[in-house]
Amino acid sequence: MKLEVSSGQRFTCQQCGMCCRGAWVVVTPAEVERYRTLDAARWYTDADAGAAVDPFEPVAHGHFRIRKRADGACGFLSADNRCRIHEELGSEAKPLACRVFPFRFHAAEGRPLVTTSASCPTIVRNEGEPLTAQARAIAALRAEWVRAFPEPDGVLAFARGRPIDGATVAAIKDGLRGILDRAGAGTEAGLAPAVERMARWLEDLSRHRVARLAPSAFAEYVALTGRHAAASETGPLRGRASAVTRMLSRGFLFTVVAVRDQAASASGGAGRQLRRIRQLAHLHGLAPAIGTLDRGARHTVALDMSNDEVRRIVRDRLRSIVDALGTGRRPLVDEIAVECATLAAGIELAAMAARRAGAACIDSATLTTGITAAAQLAHADSGALAALLPTLAGGVDALRLVSAWLLAGRTPT
Repeated sequence: MKLEVSSGQRFTCQQCGMCCRGAWVVVTPAEVERYRTLDAARWYTDADAGAAVDPFEPVAHGHFRIRKRADGACGFLSADNRCRIHEELGSEAKPLACRVFPFRFHAAEGRPLVTTSASCPTIVRNEGEPLTAQARAIAALRAEWVRAFPEPDGVLAFARGRPIDGATVAAIKDGLRGILDRAGAGTEAGLAPAVERMARWLEDLSRHRVARLAPSAFAEYVALTGRHAAASETGPLRGRASAVTRMLSRGFLFTVVAVRDQAASASGGAGRQLRRIRQLAHLHGLAPAIGTLDRGARHTVALDMSNDEVRRIVRDRLRSIVDALGTGRRPLVDEIAVECATLAAGIELAAMAARRAGAACIDSATLTTGITAAAQLAHADSGALAALLPTLAGGVDALRLVSAWLLAGRTPT
């Protein structure tokens, strides 16, 4: 079956080394056996270890992962940001997880979907060869991945307890794309209303009366209202999420920061726990700013939507969020909520960085850094955290966490 990839996404690896910092690299038993046969441990460096260590530590299901250095980076990363395994054995000898990144593979109802990770700055900047031109190579990687890491198909649902079929998922995605692609949606004044229309349409589809429709009737309702949502004018903009969503967003941002900080260092202990408490207190207005975490930046720094590159990055991220719907990991409304809350958190991290630099606006470079930092959350999105994130995101209202930043001359309150 043909892979579904984002038609607007581009990617060509820039060898920046960002993917070698933070995320754990899972390796298969066969890969570990080969690396040990070749004595790959001699290329592993960790100045803080004080002695030779086994680069591969066992994890669940018989697999292994590469030990991180104290700074959170892979021990096979050289001083000039190059993978030593790649340098010594060639690119095809790298772990499968490294060769696959920034792609992710999903299947629901037999539909193979390819998504991309915004923790890669090249993905955020949308640079390189179109994914549509790399379909054969991506398909080969997927075949190798599913052999090594088989997973059951996901279950498609619009909301919890409300299953839908693949055709309805495609219709919802087409409707959301239509809203984003509408004339003017790429301009400074047009993107915020487009996000508001997306929120209002999804809220309409989430109403209890609509939820009670039979699957065929719901599919018809999606088709009719989707066309209307894309073509209609937006009424008065709310411009901000509800008070409940804004309160929950503090917990979401705390989770993002905690995952980011943990990825940046392999060390833990009581010091980290104390830092977490101070961070949480600051986000709730009970303590001053701590380190790079400064909630006050949201009141003093704006997202420069007059900047063409900033606007393009935001629009591309929104389009990517839509294209990635239907993984089967979560219901659609939860998927879009978590991704939009992550994007809003990335913008806020960018605002904090801009304030530290003395800037009044977020530029494209700072925005890229903020988004990639927030997107590291996806690497920890499993287990209890996966169940908690949709609640912290605030549902469909999370779209308004983004639109508040998009409104010209305004920042969230």
